[in-house]
Amino acid sequence: MLAIFLGGASVVTRAQDRPIRPIFVGAISGQVLLPSGRPASGVIQVTLSSDRTPMMTTFTNERGEFRFGDLGEGNYSIRVVVEGDVYEPLTQEVFFDRSTMSKLLFHLREKGATGSKKPGGGTVSAIDFDAKAPPDAKKEYGKATKLIEKGDSLKAIDCLSRAVSIYPDYLTARNELGVQYLKLKRFVEAAEQFQWVIEKSPKHFNARFNLGLVRIEEKDYKNAILELSEATAIESARPDAHMFLGVAFLQTGDLDGAARELTRTLVLGGQQYTIAHYYFAHVYMRQGRRDMARAELEAYLKEAPSGDRAADAKSLLQQLE
Repeated sequence: MLAIFLGGASVVTRAQDRPIRPIFVGAISGQVLLPSGRPASGVIQVTLSSDRTPMMTTFTNERGEFRFGDLGEGNYSIRVVVEGDVYEPLTQEVFFDRSTMSKLLFHLREKGATGSKKPGGGTVSAIDFDAKAPPDAKKEYGKATKLIEKGDSLKAIDCLSRAVSIYPDYLTARNELGVQYLKLKRFVEAAEQFQWVIEKSPKHFNARFNLGLVRIEEKDYKNAILELSEATAIESARPDAHMFLGVAFLQTGDLDGAARELTRTLVLGGQQYTIAHYYFAHVYMRQGRRDMARAELEAYLKEAPSGDRAADAKSLLQQLE
């Protein structure tokens, strides 16, 4: 089973040396949440600025968390920007001093231009659909969320099925239902749920991405490329989407496409996506570049000596020697 939830690297850049701070020095931390309330798992840019410090930029990790350290007290502006045309940028002003210890929360809001068209030329986003879910449906979804946390996919499916039976356009519940089917390798049922969501909200990243994973599991790589290409167009900063797109290209023999997407994976995801080195080795082996393949396998094993593909990587290294 391919991993579904992957994370992003955190990088901080500074424009210049910072001026000397008065007395208190601390850190501001926060978390970016999806409209559903779940942590945003993609790589999201967060920028901090003030009239006393150079601008600082970092990126969220796999739990949507970020942190800025070495800060003196004062007024700061924090801006959250998600690449693509799905979510509105967010800005929050905060006065930071010794009492500022709680984590800041940023709830993403979908842009009006994402989603399916209304008859009058307006739009309906996924969050608009979910907002109309009746209390009984939301209650079933809440039960399912707790069961998923316990690892009980079968019972979660029962709750999610009741939720969408009560309200068929409950897109968040449908996507989650598809995820649980995918975990159980019930690919036809999973695809049906993701396709329903996409029909209602074509710019729904999670449904596009998850449908791409279904197609990879089914070895339908041509359609996997179509879905994952759409996903990367919606959210171009997601290393997980680029990685699986690279894998699909590799399986079809498009080595240039695979190399391009795997390179983007490593740039966006860094060490948390070291598995890309393993797939890069296969690209080089097919190209007959044995030395490059060996270097990629060694890079993978250095960063993930106990990784899922470690045994395969060691076996391939022996063959190359």
